[in-house]
Amino acid sequence: MWADVVKVQATMNDHDLTLTDHLTGGALTYFHQAIYLNKQNGYVAKGEPKLLHPTATEVIGSGDSAKVLVEDCMDDTAYNLYTTDSTLVPGGQPNGRHKTKALVETTGGVLKVSGFELSAAGTC
Repeated sequence: MWADVVKVQATMNDHDLTLTDHLTGGALTYFHQAIYLNKQNGYVAKGEPKLLHPTATEVIGSGDSAKVLVEDCMDDTAYNLYTTDSTLVPGGQPNGRHKTKALVETTGGVLKVSGFELSAAGTC
């Protein structure tokens, strides 16, 4: 999922279908809206977030319909917004370590993130 997000946010092409490879539902909407708004502002992202300790914390349901909650601490200090002329966006986002939660489920035979929550910087 993160590789797809990083790829698309490097151009902020809100029509790039790459996000649908590993995102669905509310998570897809979350990232699509962020990319659309950043595109409107003329921003692109550079760098990559670091996942520190992704851990499956809960299994919801069973069998083919089971969903897994994955929690992590994501560090985005080296993942920033820039204008298209490569100027760092001042105050573009509060970077740091963010608690994240992702709800993962099987959709069409593929594991996809269907829910995503990003907490404020400094939450882990």
